[in-house]
Amino acid sequence: MKPMSKPARGQSGFGLVEILIAMTLGLILLGGIGYLYIGSRGAFRTTDNLSRMQENARYALDMMSRDIRMAGYLGCGNIQSTRVNTIANPPIPQMGAGNALIGYDNGTGWTNPSTVARAAGDVLSIMAAWSSGVNLTGNLVPQNSNIQIGSNPDGFQAGDVLVVTNCVNADVFRATTVSTGSGTTVTIAHANSSNTGNRVGTYGPDAFVMRVNQYSYFIGTNPAGNRALYRVGVTGSAEELVENVWDMQIRYGLDTNGDGAVDSYSSAPTNWPQVVSVTLNLLMRSPDDNISTATQSATFNNGTFNAPDRRLYQVYSATVGVRNRIPPM
Repeated sequence: MKPMSKPARGQSGFGLVEILIAMTLGLILLGGIGYLYIGSRGAFRTTDNLSRMQENARYALDMMSRDIRMAGYLGCGNIQSTRVNTIANPPIPQMGAGNALIGYDNGTGWTNPSTVARAAGDVLSIMAAWSSGVNLTGNLVPQNSNIQIGSNPDGFQAGDVLVVTNCVNADVFRATTVSTGSGTTVTIAHANSSNTGNRVGTYGPDAFVMRVNQYSYFIGTNPAGNRALYRVGVTGSAEELVENVWDMQIRYGLDTNGDGAVDSYSSAPTNWPQVVSVTLNLLMRSPDDNISTATQSATFNNGTFNAPDRRLYQVYSATVGVRNRIPPM
């Protein structure tokens, strides 16, 4: 007789208590992972926005600093030692030490040649020659209504404002026609339709021609509705350089005794030839909102700036010497 086999043991599942414990542990684990993710994402956004602010500020300060150093440059030494004669018709201003570098405190007195509305801050205008020099080869006397150069590497064209100088005299004029050149000669005419008067200098082959412009830096509102740093020339063509520049305040170092060193600072000088250095202060903001846990405040322009939102705000500064007005090192 066979012994009776034991019945198979039935399978048993999780109980309700076990399921609740597992779900609780899972929720705790997911909550921890979510907390780490949110914290890492917030840290990344903060670091990314700070980096973009620093990059924008560095680029803006580099651009402005380069132009400030060149203020009044005509390919020679100090502009005050050169007789400058401007025959180009307005809106080209008479170039000289008095307007080679000039600022407008909070934009007061500045005429905006562009269609971009100024939003805030100071305005800085700089006039100088910005290209390399090309030597003259013919038609050197003042009576001639054109000059000749051997080549045109800088691409001078009709409508450009140019200066011809030998570092004793300098004549600023607007080119009316520029020949394409036959052989090695390029003829640049400056007819009375765009110029008034004649050149004052008599130039030899040591004289050279350079392109001239006056650039104004200001904070305007871009098409996206954000404040941005713009640069505009006398023709009214404005280019956006850097976005999210909230404010710009400028102070000028003045040499009041003629020794080339700064004696005092002013935000609104009355004697612009005394300016030998420029201190730029830019209030930058982060591209993204809701970065900070609370609205920020910053010390800016001798006061306290209170942020209107929860973006990051930071002040960046640079002091730049005007090379044509300070003694050589």
